[in-house]
Amino acid sequence: MPPEKTASYWQAATRSLARRVNFGWWLEHWTGWLLGSALVGAVGILFVRWMPVVELRWVWYAIGAALVMGAALAWWLGRSRFETPQAARIRLEDALGLKTRLSAAEAGVGEWPAPPEQIKWPLQWRWQRPVTVLAVSGMVLLLAAWVPVSSREMNKKRLVQAPPELEKVKEWLENLQEEKAVEEESVEEVEKKIAELLQRPAEDWYEHGSLEAAGNLRDQTAEMLRELSQNLADAERAASALQAAGDALPQEAKDSLGNQLGGAAQAMRTGGMKPNEQLLQQLQQMAAANGLGNMSKEQLQNLAKQLQKNAQALQDALKNSPELKLSECQGCNGKGKNGKGNKPGEGEGDGDPGRGGITRGPGTAPLTLNSEETNLNTTKTEAINSQLDMNRVAPGDLLTVSDGKHEVDKNAYQGPKAGGAISNTGDGGAAVWQNSLLPSEREALKRYFK
Repeated sequence: MPPEKTASYWQAATRSLARRVNFGWWLEHWTGWLLGSALVGAVGILFVRWMPVVELRWVWYAIGAALVMGAALAWWLGRSRFETPQAARIRLEDALGLKTRLSAAEAGVGEWPAPPEQIKWPLQWRWQRPVTVLAVSGMVLLLAAWVPVSSREMNKKRLVQAPPELEKVKEWLENLQEEKAVEEESVEEVEKKIAELLQRPAEDWYEHGSLEAAGNLRDQTAEMLRELSQNLADAERAASALQAAGDALPQEAKDSLGNQLGGAAQAMRTGGMKPNEQLLQQLQQMAAANGLGNMSKEQLQNLAKQLQKNAQALQDALKNSPELKLSECQGCNGKGKNGKGNKPGEGEGDGDPGRGGITRGPGTAPLTLNSEETNLNTTKTEAINSQLDMNRVAPGDLLTVSDGKHEVDKNAYQGPKAGGAISNTGDGGAAVWQNSLLPSEREALKRYFK
């Protein structure tokens, strides 16, 4: 073999031996770090699977980062024992019995010895220990990721549901928006009021003041919806009457129906709950042009259809809330026949009362509220003349009336007498009833009794 190849052979063998020695020292330090990281990582995996505070992939990332840091730390700790190529050359010379021939050849004072057919390295690998540590570490991590673990529910923050009154109003608004039965601005105004009530701390939502405010908002919204329904029904009734009668009505009757239509339209434009934008715009345009009472037959027919459509949308949106008691429009769902003939009659048909004629009422007397109280004499006291049956006497029945005087014994008074000595001076506030209140009860009393 040429001298150049011989020198390269021995130099490569020297570097290979140095790498083996250095890798062994590094592996010695890293296997301990590997086993410790695997055990800690397994605990972390089990904990995250039991209590998912973070995603599991972040635990795997942390284990990988720990192994990389462990590799760097193992190199730092083992570098003091690393061998240089010169030290490895001496170890190789001693193992092969070459004395100092390799060192002399490297220094240029001798020739390189002939390469053997197979080098007998002075060090032998014992792979059982690192392979066992690596296998145990991997098995621990796999078991931690595979073993069934019941996930523990996190202590979620206690959610306080909004008061039922506000939930009911929200449901109304959602249905109204879905059916497009009212103006968007009207809905937004109510939503702002709901948001103001819910801005309070959730712990105060069910206090007396908050519940009272929620109930008032529900009642106000319900009243506005009832007013809108009534105005739609009144306007539709007046528009249909004007359109059906045409020019046959006297001017006085036309003016009366026009005033009814205009009043209902004005109430809708200024009410808390306004109809949808299309109907509202149509009412404003017609009122600004010729007045609602002077519209043509086609305009009245179109207006009546729009009113019926809006009233029907309002009823469809609130069909699951019968407690609102919305007014039924005459043209919705085919209810309320007008009686016999093709003109407004006395309401002899089935369903709701008819609209009636110009000089007549609707046929059926409506039950309306009266500003004067109806006196039923429920508080009047009356004597019972008949013989009483004591087994059937009701509370409040007058049994008898008698006229007499108290019998006073004027000789019973014998003058002033001594009251005697004090038997017990008391213990300060012992005679006063003292309440033992909880801190929360004291805070409640402070809010209402300052």
